[in-house]
Amino acid sequence: MHTDETITKSIISILEEVGKIEGEIPKESDIYAELGVESVNSISILLALEKKFDITIDDNEFIQARTLTKLVDLVRT
Repeated sequence: MHTDETITKSIISILEEVGKIEGEIPKESDIYAELGVESVNSISILLALEKKFDITIDDNEFIQARTLTKLVDLVRT
């Protein structure tokens, strides 16, 4: 079982690598509108999350999860 801390660190790593985010990632910032992740990278982020956590994420739920906090919630469930 992953803790929220390990989930958060893993998601941050994916966002930095795949989403090309540099610097701090505030938990409630919109990763697309505020942090500059290009929407074309979203499928790569989704696939990286599914691979890292060995889960399947519903596409519609992923689209709604636009912050670090919401991504952690999505992976945890």
